[in-house]
Amino acid sequence: MSSPTALVPSSRAFDPKPVWAGLALWSVAALVVALSGLVASLPRPLVPLLIWSPVLVGVALYRRGAALRAFVDTVDLRLPVLFHVVRVFFGAAFLVEASAGRLPSSFAQLAGPGDIVAGLLALPAALLSTRADKTSRSLLLAWNVLGLLDILAVFLSAQRLLLVLRDERFFQAFQRMPFAVLPVLVVPLILLTHLLVFVRLRAAGSRSPSAA
Repeated sequence: MSSPTALVPSSRAFDPKPVWAGLALWSVAALVVALSGLVASLPRPLVPLLIWSPVLVGVALYRRGAALRAFVDTVDLRLPVLFHVVRVFFGAAFLVEASAGRLPSSFAQLAGPGDIVAGLLALPAALLSTRADKTSRSLLLAWNVLGLLDILAVFLSAQRLLLVLRDERFFQAFQRMPFAVLPVLVVPLILLTHLLVFVRLRAAGSRSPSAA
């Protein structure tokens, strides 16, 4: 009797170096943009596009490009899950900035605890990603849904402050490092890695012997 397929993929005839190189180039470009202060010169309605454009491009490349599909299918799932540990740092930073009066408390009280919880739970979630049983997949799915709902709630709260209330303190906070890197790199990667986990869980479920 064969055992269930683990969420950590087996080796395949695929060279992931071009994808990793693309991610590295994006990271460098995003850091340059964040450090240059370019975001501050953009019209505010364009700021959400900085977040969603990489996500839409990534989805389009996945649907049309065999290389990215192979990367998503073969990358060790612990890597994208553990990336979310970075949310602990930013969640704590939100709370610190709010306590100093440099960030609206309404935003920090939502984003801070939510990101800290999602980031800490990424540690056991990474362990679950190495297991193939249905319970582990269900728990990993629960973390992924929780983390995605949190980041979407934070995004909506940010857009309210940015575009509706036009909170200048909030806008200025995201012109400074480390927050300046959030819209151009960290948040898009959080969204993309959540989508990657959904894709892998769906594929693992379809391979499970109990799947209909």
